Amino acid sequence: MGRLMLDTSRVSYEVSVNPVPKLDQNGQQKFDRETKQPMWTVHLYALSEGSAEVINVTVVSPTVPPVAVRQPVLPLDLEALPWVNDRDGKTRHGVAFKAAGLRPIETDTK
Repeated sequence: MGRLMLDTSRVSYEVSVNPVPKLDQNGQQKFDRETKQPMWTVHLYALSEGSAEVINVTVVSPTVPPVAVRQPVLPLDLEALPWVNDRDGKTRHGVAFKAAGLRPIETDTK
């Protein structure tokens, strides 16, 4: 399936949980298949007109993304990755989110 790139122009994003390493089943940090760079999980508030939700975004970066809780950010190249998993006779499905990076948005603190 092709990439499902998301339009972030009508949504504002704010960090809700600081970045942590994305771990595999053995507790080791995962690495991106294409770039071989480490993967990080960042929880973001996604706020649009009339709705809000928390999304978990995987960010591929050589270092921990330099963002903090309550900081407004812009996800770069945000994509949705639908998935299906059949295990033990049960089907699970969902959408994962991946970004090439997070750009902090400066706010006026006056």
